[in-house]
Amino acid sequence: MSLARALQDPSRPVFLFGSTPPKEGTTEEKAKESCAKFAARSAVLAIDGFIVYDIQDECGRTTMERPFPFRKTMDPALYASFFPQFSGKQCVVYKCVVENSMEEFDSWLDKAIQSYGHTSFNFVGAASSSVQYSGPSLAAAGHRSVERGDCKFGCVTIPERHTSKGNEDENMIRKSGFGAQWFITQGIFSAGPLVSMLNSYGDKCRERGLVPKKVILTFAPCGRAKTMTFIKWLGMHVPEEVEQRILGAESPVKESLEVLCELLKSILLQTGGSGVPLGINVESLSIFKEEIDAAHELFQKLQAILLNSSGSPWSVRWFYVDRPLHRKESLDETHALVEN
Repeated sequence: MSLARALQDPSRPVFLFGSTPPKEGTTEEKAKESCAKFAARSAVLAIDGFIVYDIQDECGRTTMERPFPFRKTMDPALYASFFPQFSGKQCVVYKCVVENSMEEFDSWLDKAIQSYGHTSFNFVGAASSSVQYSGPSLAAAGHRSVERGDCKFGCVTIPERHTSKGNEDENMIRKSGFGAQWFITQGIFSAGPLVSMLNSYGDKCRERGLVPKKVILTFAPCGRAKTMTFIKWLGMHVPEEVEQRILGAESPVKESLEVLCELLKSILLQTGGSGVPLGINVESLSIFKEEIDAAHELFQKLQAILLNSSGSPWSVRWFYVDRPLHRKESLDETHALVEN
């Protein structure tokens, strides 16, 4: 099963692991070395594929000082093209569509699909409505992708917007209308906004006779005060009691794993009747070894929690892959299959 098909299949969860490209100017040889190390470390995880992010400066989105300096990265489509060689897995490639003209977007998409072999994208729109951008709107980019017919795309969903504006469910339905096939949240540190959003989205889909799209829940460990500052700078809602519990613990990173596992259990309990299919994405928000190690442990814990919630026996089936998939080959092979 291709990654795009797995993301669209409501009958099964999807498990992803996030990665950030190396900084701009890194040679392809060095980038391949980095990818190979990342893939080798992740080989023990039963993932369906990777996410490769498109990192933006996001100036104008917040008045908070950025805790880590912004560094422009290598094209995510190029970096993601190395993963099949080293892991046998496909990637969801993030792309901020508003930064360049429609012609440049078309050119980027052509290369990402035809040269690099990608078929799954996550399109991101404007970080701030107060900033003027030169590129196409999210809807225009989505329509262009649908017109091509040779790829699928999803969008970001932000539960915190449902708390502040009460319309993130409508945003999801609107985005599905111009072609979005799945949604990926930003990092979750509070159950309330997500529970409200998922239940509202499920209710409105039922009322309108729509099939809910899969929502991939993103989680990231936190072991330091600076990482917590970055989490809040990114716009994630962290309740004060959660922040104090994590940073006040003897081992903050281990405490963050406990918190996130408890959050997923609470989310599943409160949204079980929503009808919205779910998946899991885990990422590390820093380069610190303790948080990177914790991301791998967190993935395994969250995967077990989600699969156990189905109430059915499950297993992970492994087999060796002697070569990566190519677009023109059969996409029905599965490299790490999670079965119910």
